[in-house]
Amino acid sequence: MKRTLIILLGLTLITLQYLGAEDPEPTIEITIDESMEELESALDELDIHLEEIENIKKIENLKILTGSNYQSNRLKMGVYLSDLDFQDIYEMHYDYNFGVYITSVTQGGPSQKAGIIKGDIIMEFDGTKVKFEDHLIRLINSKNIGDEVKIKFFRDENIYETFVTLDTLEPKDDTGQIISDKKKKRLSVGDGGGSWFPIWYTPDVVDINDFLFDLGFKEETFSEDGFLIHGGGGKGNVGKGWFLGGMGAGFDNSETTKHDWEHYKDSTLVTTKVSRKVKYSLGYGGVTLDKRYAVSRNLLTSLGFMIGWGGTEFKVSQYDDNGDFGNFDFENDPSGQMDEFYDYKSTLKISQDFLLFQPKVMFMYRILDWLAFRAEASYMVSYSSKGWKAKRNGESIKLVNEPDYNMDGISITVGPWFGF
Repeated sequence: MKRTLIILLGLTLITLQYLGAEDPEPTIEITIDESMEELESALDELDIHLEEIENIKKIENLKILTGSNYQSNRLKMGVYLSDLDFQDIYEMHYDYNFGVYITSVTQGGPSQKAGIIKGDIIMEFDGTKVKFEDHLIRLINSKNIGDEVKIKFFRDENIYETFVTLDTLEPKDDTGQIISDKKKKRLSVGDGGGSWFPIWYTPDVVDINDFLFDLGFKEETFSEDGFLIHGGGGKGNVGKGWFLGGMGAGFDNSETTKHDWEHYKDSTLVTTKVSRKVKYSLGYGGVTLDKRYAVSRNLLTSLGFMIGWGGTEFKVSQYDDNGDFGNFDFENDPSGQMDEFYDYKSTLKISQDFLLFQPKVMFMYRILDWLAFRAEASYMVSYSSKGWKAKRNGESIKLVNEPDYNMDGISITVGPWFGF
C-alpha cells in the first residue's frame, strides 16, 4: 500500500513537471524514463528498510500484546493487531481514518473475555482515538495491571463499546496469584564429604560406678551425665537424596586410687599400700544411611541411621608400688623369682560386645563450597546376646551378680564438615 502511494506521488510530480514545461514534446520520453528508473531504485531500497522495520515491530508488538514476551508480568490485551489499509477499509465499509485491525485474539485473554473477536477494529482506548498499532501499544503500557479501560470498536458496520481489564496472561490461583509454569530450580542436597566428630555420649554407667566405689574408687568414677568421645566418618550421594557412608568413634579413660593391701609375708600379716587402676574403653562403628532434604541453598536436614557393632571393656589392675621390682636373673632360681612377685599384681578384665542401631537427625549449614557446620542428635540402641566376658589374672572366669550395663544412650555432635 505504501509503495503504491509513493508511485502515485512520483507520477504526479512528473506529470506536473511535464505540464509546466514550455516545450514538453522533445523531452517527455527521456524525463519519464529517467524519473521512473530513479524512483524504482529508491523504492527498492526503501522496501528493504521498511520490511526490516516492520518485522522488528511485529515481533515486539506480538510479544507485548499476546503474552509471549519473556517479561511475563507485563500488561497484555491478548490480541494480534495490524494497521489498516485501503483494502480493509473498503471491504469493511469503515468510514474513519484511524483504528487498528484485530487479526486474532488469545484464548482466554482479556480481550476475548470482554467480547472482542477477530475482525474487529479498535477505534478508541479509554477515550483516546487509536491512530495505529504502535500508538495502541503505548496506550496499553501507560496503564497498570488490573486497570479497566473502555474500548470502542467497529464490527459489521456498527460501533460497540466494552470494558477490558488489563492483565498478564499467566494462569492464576483462586487468590489471584500468578501460577508460574516455570519449574522451580531444585535445591541441591550436596554431594557428600566427611569430618572428625566430637561426640557427647551418655551411656548408663551407674552399676559400673557402684562396683568401682566398692573397690575404693570415688563415688562417680566416670561421669553419669556423659563424656566427650571422638570419631570420624563420611558419606556420599547415591541418588535421590540418599547418602551412604560409614563412621566410627572411640573412648579411653582411666582413673587410679590407693588401697591398703593386707597379706601375709613370711607368715606375718602385713599391710602394703598399693595402687588400683581402672581403665574404661569403648568403641563402635558401622554403616550409615541418610535421606537429605534441602531447606534452602545453604541449609539442609537429614533423617537416617547407623547400624553396626561396638564393644566396651573395664580393666581393674592392682599392683604394689612400695619399692621397685628386682632384676630377673635367669640363672638364679627363676621359678622362685616368679613366685616371689606373683602377688604383687592382680587384674580383672570384663568386656562385652553389642549390635547397635542408632537413628539420628542432622542439620547442616554451608559456609563455603567446601566447608559446612554440622549438628546431629541421635540415640544408640544396643543388644548383647552373650553378656559379659571376664578374665582374672589372664584366666577366663564367670561373673556372679554382674553389673547391669549396655551402650544405650543419647549422643550429640557439633562440628565442621568438609564438603556438603
